[in-house]
Amino acid sequence: MPARHLFRFAVCLTTAMLAPLPLAAQSLAPADGSAAMADSVVSRLVAWRARTDQPVTLSSLTAFEWDSFSVVRAAAGDPMANCSREGLVPCGPDLHPPPGSMIQVLRFDRAGRSVYQERIMVASANFADPLPTAVPRAQATLVTCPNEQGVPLWCVQTPRKSEQKPPQGLRSLDGG
Repeated sequence: MPARHLFRFAVCLTTAMLAPLPLAAQSLAPADGSAAMADSVVSRLVAWRARTDQPVTLSSLTAFEWDSFSVVRAAAGDPMANCSREGLVPCGPDLHPPPGSMIQVLRFDRAGRSVYQERIMVASANFADPLPTAVPRAQATLVTCPNEQGVPLWCVQTPRKSEQKPPQGLRSLDGG
């Protein structure tokens, strides 16, 4: 991809994420007001997928403290007022969904309270259904999983067979 397209994509992604969010998904920055997270988690997910198809621990893409993450659906919100101004803010329908359309929102919680939320405005950062709910940090390893059309989506990696504990009633059989 030519450098000018990468630059335009980065500007587009950043601008789309700075658009107003509905009340259910307000903040792009940590709730404590720190500036520790200069760029978005979604942009890091997109960059990871562009480099490799290897699993990624979500904690390696964040610079703030969190206990669990979820992905929820929310209304897209209002359009940006400065769309296409000076040619720097693209207006593509995939980056600027109409108000009322449903988008995915990545949410991080700590001690039961939201510490970071971000709209997912690019298809390469979307999560597969069923959307992850309250996934503990220690289990937040993401892998690529294709949807029915073969489009790559993010999924939470399931534990391997050797990592899974046997059902409670069978533990006595293996000496556990």
